[in-house]
Amino acid sequence: MTIGITSAPPAVRTADYRVCRYTGLKVDIAAQQLIKANAVAAVVFLATGGLMGLLVALTRWPAVHLLSAETFYLVLTAHGANVLLFWIIFFEIAVLYFASAILLNSRLAGPRWAWAGFVLMVLGALITNVAVLQGESTVMFTSYPPMMAKPHFYLGIILFAVGALIGVGVFFATLVIAKSEQTYKGSIPLVTFGALTAAIIAVFTIASGAIILIPTMLWSMSWISNIDPLMYKIVWWGMGHSSQQINVSAHVAIWYLIGALVVGTTLAFMAVT
Repeated sequence: MTIGITSAPPAVRTADYRVCRYTGLKVDIAAQQLIKANAVAAVVFLATGGLMGLLVALTRWPAVHLLSAETFYLVLTAHGANVLLFWIIFFEIAVLYFASAILLNSRLAGPRWAWAGFVLMVLGALITNVAVLQGESTVMFTSYPPMMAKPHFYLGIILFAVGALIGVGVFFATLVIAKSEQTYKGSIPLVTFGALTAAIIAVFTIASGAIILIPTMLWSMSWISNIDPLMYKIVWWGMGHSSQQINVSAHVAIWYLIGALVVGTTLAFMAVT
């Protein structure tokens, strides 16, 4: 007599939900906590970059001329990193979790992975800021060679990028879960489609940064003898320009959402056909 052995299906995370009293949407508590954490981090780094920008303005103002030339460029480097990279992508991750788990009435895929990504992003942003404030990585936001920062300046951005990539992966996985569990009907809503566009751009952005910043970090560690400045500029702006398009795509999606909440729920929650 042959006894068949069947493997048990993988365990599915049981999500805790609350119902939004304004929209009637199911809100995964894990997603809600991650949205809050990423949104708060975004505002903190925006405020940091804004403060640095104020110091830049007060230095450029001839009547005040607040900082010395050396400190001016240090502050300008910190301003660029915080305003043009960290705050934008933290906010983007918050939007991705909202547009997937919340708008689609779905559970968030892999909350532990999402928290790991968030920790890496915070750690990376802090490391880069520390490297700049230490005064030995005043290379501007673009950090063009032959200007060289300390290795932990590049390491911080790389860790931040890895964390962001994890967040984007959680977003894609959540879309798969929502589709397979049929938590919505038809095509994805317009806001989610906008977030999906931003996520695709984010993958290209992060890949461009990794391609150029990893060898640049090795160069700063003297493991590589040379970085071609022209090639650096070409690849780096694959990250620099694309990060702005992440911002555009995510914010357009949010404008549709705000319009829906103000005028009615049809505009932003309608499916993309």
